[in-house]
Amino acid sequence: MTRRYNCRCGKKRYRDEPAALLAAATDQGSHGGLVSVYRCPGGSAWHLTAAGFVPEALRPLGRRLAHALIERGEIDLDAFVVEVLRGRVRPDPRRSRRMADCARQLTELGLTTTDPSGRRLSAVDRCGLARVVQIGLDGYAEERAGPPGHDE
Repeated sequence: MTRRYNCRCGKKRYRDEPAALLAAATDQGSHGGLVSVYRCPGGSAWHLTAAGFVPEALRPLGRRLAHALIERGEIDLDAFVVEVLRGRVRPDPRRSRRMADCARQLTELGLTTTDPSGRRLSAVDRCGLARVVQIGLDGYAEERAGPPGHDE
């Protein structure tokens, strides 16, 4: 049986972040240009990209929201939900609720602040938001919590 080297998404996979970082360093050295790594939204594999992140390619809402906050600094959550759901035949209240949950989680993690209405987000920690884009909101929360049994 041959070993599968591609992820379910069709891209070359690396088993963890250090392996992907090593491959990225090798690619940068031999091909030039900036190569970055990110966790696959569909699994636990890691991938390389030289093209950067395209917001439309970021399916998880937390990643899209983090990316928009890095780019814009501030987001009106209601307008962003309309922007993200643009082109859909009918509104999806589950995605609207998920977007609100992502905004709340970003604020609880100290990455954003909100206005009194809770509908306008402002970026506080752009490096942390970049990490959310890279590994996902849940992955970032897990990373901040540390290994199981780890108390701060």
